[in-house]
Amino acid sequence: MQISVTAEQGSMLSGLPLLSVYKNVEFLYTVGKSARGIHCYVSIDYDDSKSLEVGDTSMEIIEVIKKSNTNAVCEVLLTGTLAKFFAGQKNVWWVSPSQTHPHGMTLTIRGTRDSLREVRNALENILFDGYEMRLGSESEYHPEFSDILPERQTVVLNKALSMGYYDRPRQCTQRDIAESLHVKQATVSEHLQSAEAAIIKKFTSEF
Repeated sequence: MQISVTAEQGSMLSGLPLLSVYKNVEFLYTVGKSARGIHCYVSIDYDDSKSLEVGDTSMEIIEVIKKSNTNAVCEVLLTGTLAKFFAGQKNVWWVSPSQTHPHGMTLTIRGTRDSLREVRNALENILFDGYEMRLGSESEYHPEFSDILPERQTVVLNKALSMGYYDRPRQCTQRDIAESLHVKQATVSEHLQSAEAAIIKKFTSEF
């Protein structure tokens, strides 16, 4: 599922003011979710790197991992209206492409069928008719990790995401994931560490 909100449609949402600070904020990878919002990695495009120091109330920069004159890869906490809403949803998560851009915001969402149905209904109370939605094959979905991770690491990572391992507080342990996949806990630990390292290396090497 993919939703698009124009800058005008979302003028009352906290989070879209990012457009006045940065040229583009692209979501890369979720670290976890909490009552405060979504903890994740993002790629930020800007005209002046000093804008990272100004920041925005809807995005708390935790760490600048890599920076150039026009772009930075950062670990952040997103606390805008939609980020807080999705942080509170189970079995639903953002995937690529999800970003703010000069014309507004685009979010690509994956999850279970029931959870996505609940999200669609709830969004009507947040955005009213101020958004467009595309479902299934209509959405521009880019597989998250298939091009950089071996199949087994992808399976373990997706299972960890779906079970809430990266939520804050965590909803499961590595042992829970291992039992679900019928493998040893040490195998889960190894796959998750390797996957996390590969994803961070991939994103930081591109900028």
